[in-house]
Amino acid sequence: MDYIKLGLLFSAFGCFFEVIFTAAYDSVEQYIKEGKKKVDVRFYGYWSFLYILVYGIALPAFWILIAVPFIYPLYWGLRGLIYGVSFHIGEYICMYILHLIFGQSPSEGHYKGKYDSINNFIRLSYFPIFIIEAFAFEKVYEWFI
Repeated sequence: MDYIKLGLLFSAFGCFFEVIFTAAYDSVEQYIKEGKKKVDVRFYGYWSFLYILVYGIALPAFWILIAVPFIYPLYWGLRGLIYGVSFHIGEYICMYILHLIFGQSPSEGHYKGKYDSINNFIRLSYFPIFIIEAFAFEKVYEWFI
């Protein structure tokens, strides 16, 4: 039952965070590249229904089987590094699997042509955000489980 509860919580929080983060990141990136006159002020974020599979199934499994027993006891700096690397690896694997199943992963259209994109599945510049997101997931887990 805790797995289902955690899956629902992580899905809701993860998808919300995905939209807010991508909107903010894209706006900052536009501002840096094109100047403030060309920034789209509508603050569009993006997500996919398929992200519910990532946040609702893969992430709770990682959290219950790996994060809580092995990563939580570590110093926060080491936890952050492990989370950043793990989230990048996890996102790459999940997007690759979705690419194999559907012919295109949800991230491919948004990451195509970006300087830090790897196979249009992940962006390396998201590393610090993944760390922040992981610590936020720690709080969500602490508050609700």
